[in-house]
Amino acid sequence: MNINQIMSLFVCFCLFSSIYLINTVHSQGPFPYNTTEGCSMNGLNASYIESGLYPPYHNQILAPGTCQYSHPEYSETSCCTNGQTLVLLSNMVMGSAVFARCPACLFNVWDLWCASSCSPYQQSFMVPTSIDSKTGQILSVDFVIHPDYAWGLYNSCSGVNSDGAPPFGTIFHTPQDFFSGIFALNPAFSINWVFNETGYISPTAPCAESCSCDQCGDACGPPPTVGEIGLFNNSLPQTYLFNHEIPFLSVWMIWTFIMFTLVLTYGTSMGLVLFGNVKFFDSTKVKVIASLVLSISFISAILIPFISGKVPLHDSSCQWKMPSDQLWNCSLALGVGIYELITFIFLFVISIVIIVLYHIGSNNRPIPGSSSNASVVYDALISSNSSNNDNSNSNNNEQQQQQPSTIIQRFFYWYGHKVASKPLIVILICIIITAGLGIGIIKLEIEQDPVKLWVAPDSRAALDKTYFDNNFGPFYRVEQIIITPKNQTKYPTVIEYDLLLELFEIELSLMSLEAEYEGELITLDSLCFKPTKRGCLIESTSGLWQRNISKLNYTQSEEGVLTYYENCQSSLLQPDCMDSVGAPVQPRVVLGGWENNNSSAASAFVVTFLLNNPTDMVNTAMAWEQVWLDHISAIAATSEIFDITYSAERSVQDELSREGNADIPTILISYFVMFFYVSLSLGSYYPFPTRFLSLFVRSRFALGFCGIIIVAASIVISVGVCSMANLKATLIISEVIPFLVLAIGVDNIFIIVNTFESLHVVRYDPHTRAAILPTSEDSLARTLAKVGPSIALASLSESLAFLLGSLTKMPAVQAFSYYAALAIFVDFLLQVSAFSALLVLDSKRASSRRIDCLPCIALEDGDNSDMEDDDDEENEKLPFARADINANFKNSQPTYSTSSSPKKTTLLQVVFKKFYAPFLLHPITKMLVIIFFVGLLLTGINFAFQVSIGLDQRVALPSNSYLQGYFNNMANLLEVGPPFYIVIKGDYNYTDFESQNKLCTMGGCDKDSIVNVFNNAPFINKGISSWLDDYISFAQAQGSCCLKYPNGSICYNGADPSCAPCFSNNAQGRPDPQSFIQYLPFFLNVSNTASCPLAGLAYTSDAHIVNGTIVASRFDGYHTTLRTQDDYINAVQTAYYLADNSDLDVEVYSIIYVYFDQYLTIKSVAIMDILLALGGVFIVCLILLLNPLVSFLVVISVGMICVDLLGIMALWNISLNAVSVVNVVMAIGIGIEFCVHIASTFINAPKHFSRDQKAKYAVTEMGSSIISGIFITKLLGVVVLGFSTSEIFTVYYFRMYLSIVFLGGLHGLVFLPVLLSLFGTDTLQLDRLCKSKKNSYSLNDE
Repeated sequence: MNINQIMSLFVCFCLFSSIYLINTVHSQGPFPYNTTEGCSMNGLNASYIESGLYPPYHNQILAPGTCQYSHPEYSETSCCTNGQTLVLLSNMVMGSAVFARCPACLFNVWDLWCASSCSPYQQSFMVPTSIDSKTGQILSVDFVIHPDYAWGLYNSCSGVNSDGAPPFGTIFHTPQDFFSGIFALNPAFSINWVFNETGYISPTAPCAESCSCDQCGDACGPPPTVGEIGLFNNSLPQTYLFNHEIPFLSVWMIWTFIMFTLVLTYGTSMGLVLFGNVKFFDSTKVKVIASLVLSISFISAILIPFISGKVPLHDSSCQWKMPSDQLWNCSLALGVGIYELITFIFLFVISIVIIVLYHIGSNNRPIPGSSSNASVVYDALISSNSSNNDNSNSNNNEQQQQQPSTIIQRFFYWYGHKVASKPLIVILICIIITAGLGIGIIKLEIEQDPVKLWVAPDSRAALDKTYFDNNFGPFYRVEQIIITPKNQTKYPTVIEYDLLLELFEIELSLMSLEAEYEGELITLDSLCFKPTKRGCLIESTSGLWQRNISKLNYTQSEEGVLTYYENCQSSLLQPDCMDSVGAPVQPRVVLGGWENNNSSAASAFVVTFLLNNPTDMVNTAMAWEQVWLDHISAIAATSEIFDITYSAERSVQDELSREGNADIPTILISYFVMFFYVSLSLGSYYPFPTRFLSLFVRSRFALGFCGIIIVAASIVISVGVCSMANLKATLIISEVIPFLVLAIGVDNIFIIVNTFESLHVVRYDPHTRAAILPTSEDSLARTLAKVGPSIALASLSESLAFLLGSLTKMPAVQAFSYYAALAIFVDFLLQVSAFSALLVLDSKRASSRRIDCLPCIALEDGDNSDMEDDDDEENEKLPFARADINANFKNSQPTYSTSSSPKKTTLLQVVFKKFYAPFLLHPITKMLVIIFFVGLLLTGINFAFQVSIGLDQRVALPSNSYLQGYFNNMANLLEVGPPFYIVIKGDYNYTDFESQNKLCTMGGCDKDSIVNVFNNAPFINKGISSWLDDYISFAQAQGSCCLKYPNGSICYNGADPSCAPCFSNNAQGRPDPQSFIQYLPFFLNVSNTASCPLAGLAYTSDAHIVNGTIVASRFDGYHTTLRTQDDYINAVQTAYYLADNSDLDVEVYSIIYVYFDQYLTIKSVAIMDILLALGGVFIVCLILLLNPLVSFLVVISVGMICVDLLGIMALWNISLNAVSVVNVVMAIGIGIEFCVHIASTFINAPKHFSRDQKAKYAVTEMGSSIISGIFITKLLGVVVLGFSTSEIFTVYYFRMYLSIVFLGGLHGLVFLPVLLSLFGTDTLQLDRLCKSKKNSYSLNDE
């Protein structure tokens, strides 16, 4: 049946009446019409032209239910007989199947039909224009209607969709198109629609009065606003500057930075002028003048933006909205900005000059921190000692240096001595423990299911999925193909015969595929979804031809495939246009890439295979999918006419696994570079030894390699323990944790080794003239006592930070937190045990001149004299106090001996002592550092609010994956989003009229019914499929859909006179409760027919019925086209919002929700993880440093690293997701390594040092270890990651790790020392409460 035949159904008076012409064509005259009473046509079988004027009938009996409602006057005077109205009634019943869902539209259409058949003024607006001269039959008619009436009828029907087709307004964009397309042709004569103000006019019923939201846009309530739903939007509120949009937040950040710099420079200058004792400002007059100049500059800069007021805008398009909500002209804004900048430069220069004057003019004092001496410690000692080397004075000076040791230091001293005393036993115990705990690695499982990785088991998405699966079964396995022609110039649309023929062949070949699994032959028929039980549902354009090549050839020869396609668009539920299984073919589902709602211009085919997905058939389906993938891959590679992209249900998991394997070489190379660097860097090569062979002794390659083995052992123990606890690992764990533990472990290795070298030195006794070397046990004990607390602090802070991250409910983050926390803690234990024991053994090896890596070979070339410095005589006489290890444990007061320390220093240590530390702690440098880092923080805050959310699937896949093209086409070409379901839960009374109204969308249903609300929401496609609506319509169709025998059983023989309609509808036209329940199973199991196109076989799976009760039901819909991550996130947020604000017990479910549900809370998860980690850092710092202020400064520095990292993420196009959240938390761990050793050394610096001297001491002592241990090690490893072919590695590992390394280095080695020099103090040192008053020994005896 073609479209013209279908449309002729709507012109009821033209289908069943043979019409006589009353007057001749020439007697009608010109416009205006609708002024003369009279009839143009008469009779049921008339076929001749009548001469003369034919008057209307009077007092005709109209068939009931026809024109009495719209035109009761037709009962008195009309141009139709009772027989004509009986035919009209029959046609109205048939037409109601098209328009019944919008009673207003149906009423207006009936009004038009009644007027055309019965109006007594018929001849005024229905004018025959062409007559067959032989038969007298009418060939064409002008139907004249008033434009207002035409628009009123069109508006009431434009939202109506019929037979599954798009709404009429989508197909016909104007009333002219609508009337010409729907009402133009009929078998009797053609109609030419004339729109004239004197044509037929009658009041039209607006659709908003009686139609549902999905059939009438005016009937919809106001859609929820963006603010109500809470839609995610990356863009911040904007303002304008020089016609360019900038975020309003940026204005605030710039303004805050300006205010801060002005306050800083002004405060510094005023403080030194008034209280700095600067000689230049000794005069009160000069002080007053300087103070006035500074104050006027500062106050004017602060107030001028606020006191300027509203200035008239010369150019309304060029304005700048200030924080005070004033709109400024751009020129004025620029002028104020320049003034602020000039004021800042002026105050900054003045403050620098005053600082210089302060340090030069007051008693010629040198600038603190500018000493050129090599060591702050030595400077302090030298300044407090006399040149005569008197022992008594020397001992007094030593006592001044001594600090009371804490309980933690004494513990590490004792522990170090025990480890050093029996190194082999310690190593053996560590090996046994590693083997015992690591054995659990045999139970290691890698979790790759994205749902189990990123969705918490008790999350909303997971619970909704479980409920849905339990009631309706798991969602289908989807295999999809997107096909575009290679030559789009030749084929601007895919509705072409050649392309369709090729499409048919591809689909038929795929449908015939067979696979074998465990000896069983698998076919598509055994797996596919069969909604009508008549075959597999393959959603494709080919379904319009029932995938029948003969029919395709026939339609091409008869009318052309494009015409056939267009005819089907308005009758998608007609059998000829439905798929061979009886399912409608939706253009928006099977075609893509069109504009202006014109599916005929589609540029892509979309073919979707739906497979059932029961748990026990997953492996079977995957085996068939692999065959399917191989076949379509071969077709795509050889097709000369199509570009084919494709995806199967298993594709993403396959490609992620392939990517993981492809990244292994990059990861291994990265680790190897770091291993090699560490192993080489532990050796001492500067200055170059006088004997070349000493290089082989001074090398510590074996020690470094063993240190890496210890890092690996900690990972093995962590994996073993977690595996025994049934914690599955993830790819993130395998890729990130080795990197993290290596970074932390390597830093500790360098700190332990460097400190051991600085303490394990030859001593010179001035009395005996003997060189004394302390034992390795002594040196290791003092090494751990000195750096053990800071190492413990760093490791415990990191472990606690990660452990607190496990409080989040995201499984991947939880697993990472457990694995990382345990690995870091175990690494710390192994380093202070096994590595320390290895260090003692290596020290003894070097002392005996044995070759590194070959300790069995000893050099017989003398002692290790070339490993010591040849310092000058003054340094040789420098007194040094060393604790006797035995006295520390046997006596209450340790004994001391004097000696000298000429140990060699590395080049990096020299650079830090002589150049970097003095420069950093210069007052001018400190001011610049504070300004720079405050600006960096504000910039980070500004861009942190602009970080995008999500993880583009294309980023997570290999760059050469076949899915890349598929996801590109999916984002660019698809015209519909993913399907979703509105699920009604629990014991709902579907038979109650009021309850039905809360769900349905028909006339009489609530305008705010759940389906109507969804139909009117953003990101939701209108036209949600409702089994309830169709069932009610099915019941209202009376005998055309369902007949019964007197005993209530179904009557399939409609000719049997004993059969009666199944339903006894109530006053509202709804089925009564008993028949509703009784005949629902029949509705759900009967197929569509021409007489009953509303049968419900396709809805079989939409109602879960148990013992005659509906325990759950669902309504099917589609999201709008979702092209970006924001679209997907907002679609989920919208669906959840609508469900949450419904009075019903309802859930929404889509297969995509479990993947995007995490992003609704990812911000709060990230904030909570960061705050918990920082809180853990503060607690551990407070316990081990015993200084709340310094602990707070450490947390500030680490927190700033996180904020700046978030800002860099926005600038470097790194989205916020579970992967990046893990990396941000990891940044806290790396940041602690950069910061905590500086803070610990600052606290343990000699008490008589000033803050500047303590900061310089900390940088000098730890700076080289941090640079060589963390910065360079990580930098080398990160650079290798930059060469990865995987985009996720490039974006989420290379970019983020590189940012973490540089931010950590900047904050740990630049910002924190300056912060400590300004605010660090031991006034709040808590360990004073536990200080020992009698027993103490020195641990800072350098």
